[in-house]
Amino acid sequence: MIKQSLELQSIKNIVALLPYQYHQELTSVLMNHFVQEIRLRPNQSIEVVLAGESFFLRNTLFNEADATFVLNQLSQHSIYAFEEELRHGFLTLRGGHRVGIAGEAVVEKGVVKTIKHIRTFNIRISRALEKVSVPYLQGLYEGRWKTSIIAGPPQSGKTTILRDLAKIMSNGYERLNIPPQKVAIVDERSEIAASFEGTPQHDVGKRTDVLDRCPKAEGMMMLIRSMSPNVIIVDEVGSEADIRAIEEAASAGVAVLCSAHAKSMNDLEARGIINSDTFEGILLLNDKKEGHFVYKKRGKL
Repeated sequence: MIKQSLELQSIKNIVALLPYQYHQELTSVLMNHFVQEIRLRPNQSIEVVLAGESFFLRNTLFNEADATFVLNQLSQHSIYAFEEELRHGFLTLRGGHRVGIAGEAVVEKGVVKTIKHIRTFNIRISRALEKVSVPYLQGLYEGRWKTSIIAGPPQSGKTTILRDLAKIMSNGYERLNIPPQKVAIVDERSEIAASFEGTPQHDVGKRTDVLDRCPKAEGMMMLIRSMSPNVIIVDEVGSEADIRAIEEAASAGVAVLCSAHAKSMNDLEARGIINSDTFEGILLLNDKKEGHFVYKKRGKL
């Protein structure tokens, strides 16, 4: 069952990020629409993004004072405590919601150190979507979990499926005789478990351990040594180091479920992601959140 509505406390937490004059209308919008994003831009009306459409709140003009208010709410009036989050360009809130930010990047030696003059925000609303991975379980599990890639374009549901898989792997799925497993998540961008102060805000299962904000390749090796998982889940692989870590994990008997940006199999091949014989299955999603499997056999698709 898909949980579409937001809990009242979650609505209050989101609305409290903005000045009081916006509270009434935003509360009504969040209670009556399936809101995906609330976008705040300097000297522009507040945009509300739904699935496939958006609209602007009437009689709103997000100004510099409003931006300062939002930033103070996010930082709890201590922006220095959030320097690491600012460097990544987003903040994770209690409840799993996250706020993307934009402004002026401070760059040192080619690396973004932080962001200043922050005036633009994207509040991305988090909801629990349950059982979305069930249609694909028989392709991912055959007596054991298979090291596999979930590929697709942005917003095709890759991370949502990984999150649901973590819960199913961790708790087991009696209907298909899938036993519970020890699961570890390397959540480099805090999107799978959405940890807040070390605690996952999403239900990723009762046998799941989360390593938050850690680079994927290093995190996989750390978790194998420290948590002895049966399965590791990572989001958005792409580098050679990521692929080598997945290969090492598989050679140690640990299955890896990962995602990758791609619109087609050609994209995956061009990026070198599926050149490894380690991957046993590939689930390709489209922009309608529909997927089909392509399996690797003898090193070829």
